[in-house]
Amino acid sequence: MPQNLYYVQPGDTLFNIARRFNTTVDALLAANVICNPNLIFIGEVLIIPSPGLELPKAGGGPYYVVLPGDTLFCLARQFNTTVGVLAAINQIRNPNIIFSGTELLIGPNVPDPAALKQTWESEAAQFCDQFNSLQIHGIYYIGSFQWQALGQRAVPYLLELLKNPCETVRFYTVLSLGRLALNREVKSTLAGMSGDTPSIAGLAELARRRIDLAARGQRHIHLTIADTYLADEPYLDSPAIPLPKGTEVIAVRWNIPSPTGEELGPGGLAIWDQVQVVSTGRRGYLLRVGYSELELM
Repeated sequence: MPQNLYYVQPGDTLFNIARRFNTTVDALLAANVICNPNLIFIGEVLIIPSPGLELPKAGGGPYYVVLPGDTLFCLARQFNTTVGVLAAINQIRNPNIIFSGTELLIGPNVPDPAALKQTWESEAAQFCDQFNSLQIHGIYYIGSFQWQALGQRAVPYLLELLKNPCETVRFYTVLSLGRLALNREVKSTLAGMSGDTPSIAGLAELARRRIDLAARGQRHIHLTIADTYLADEPYLDSPAIPLPKGTEVIAVRWNIPSPTGEELGPGGLAIWDQVQVVSTGRRGYLLRVGYSELELM
């Protein structure tokens, strides 16, 4: 394995790891989301910075899994946002209390739902049959996380968008509802999508499954929304096993940039997410696609 990736071992400290790889604690902190430099965990994956290789910080975006010792104040600094934004988009009533293992949404501010809905509708009215992948990414893929930031307030607007004549709008509306994973009204409405296109009908079924998972207190479980592969390590030539669409996974560590700077597709740098398959317990890495997009709901 190249010395750009390291799994924390018993007895490790950031100081010792930095000495082993001829780097500094500050460089490790700049390369990885770490709130408490005195608190790292066995098995935690770290990017080891290499001179001349600029990588985004590993560990979070668009979600983050809370570790013991984390605070919203620290995470706000790590992700260049505010405690208020993190609390609002995750519906956290007391920003002084977060729990280890909780999965937080990272990134968007809370949008105006009416304005977001209007954007989705007006762009589709003009360009539905002519969207390119970058437009879809910027408006609808990113928008799915903006809807999630709204929480329950998003639901009535999304239910209206399910009626939009543009297939792209309906697809990302279903994806947004699956990310939200809220309430029975949504589930019953999604059941009525079985007559839509096969891709939307299949996605609606996955969204209904995720609503059931959330209702059982398992919101941290995600579903693959396409056939994909689970790689042993975050390298393009790593051995991998197939994962069928609808596989349940739990995120261990989000947003792991290619440790060696490998590039893939229009997004440039290859980005991975470390996950664990629920049914087998096997850990590995899922490669993001296109403009570094998750194939997860």
